[in-house]
Amino acid sequence: MMGKTSEPSGAVGDALRALLATRGRVLPPRLEAPRERRFNQITAVGCRLLFEHGYAGMTMRQIAARLRMKAASLYYHFPSKQHILFDVMRATASELLEGLRRIAESDDGPEQQLDAAIRWHVLFHTQKREEAFVSHSELRSLEPENLKAILKLRREYDRLFDAILKRGQRQGVFEIEDVSVVRNAILTMCTATGSWFSPQGRLTAEQVADQIRNFVRAALLKRNGARAPKA
Repeated sequence: MMGKTSEPSGAVGDALRALLATRGRVLPPRLEAPRERRFNQITAVGCRLLFEHGYAGMTMRQIAARLRMKAASLYYHFPSKQHILFDVMRATASELLEGLRRIAESDDGPEQQLDAAIRWHVLFHTQKREEAFVSHSELRSLEPENLKAILKLRREYDRLFDAILKRGQRQGVFEIEDVSVVRNAILTMCTATGSWFSPQGRLTAEQVADQIRNFVRAALLKRNGARAPKA
């Protein structure tokens, strides 16, 4: 039986607390509170409808109906559903990137940074399943310039993750032949938790993250490296 998971600390703890505390899309402070609140409501409902119906099946009228507002008022905030999709995907990618940046720029060693990065990625995808699903499933629906912007954020995420792996490789901590292959394998495994994890399941999201962390450590750590942490 797995023990109780302790509260995360350091960079990953800060990132997770920010994740749990921030649910809406926040506009710059110069915008008045009522407009900011409506903006957040629209993007939240838009994300839910994108999750339920996909980009092709979602309409601006559906969003207006759920919010009990006139379609004309909705267009005041967003000219089209493409703008809503882009905002959801940009906000999701930016939040995920900011959490990893805190981890990669911390003073922790590569082992601890990789542990934190795995935990952050898993908990993000299990806490924000709708946003994460839309961000992965609707890339094909983005217009060229919007797609370019999102892919840039994703490349930066990959770069930061690679930096952690390369640092461990240079220090003789990780056994890695090809960093990009290992990174893609880890991120694919962590991202997939959003599709099968259930809050009502046998394990908590934190316990799932711990098991994935231990699996990765067993695969990457050199035999004379540090021991896996206790769960």
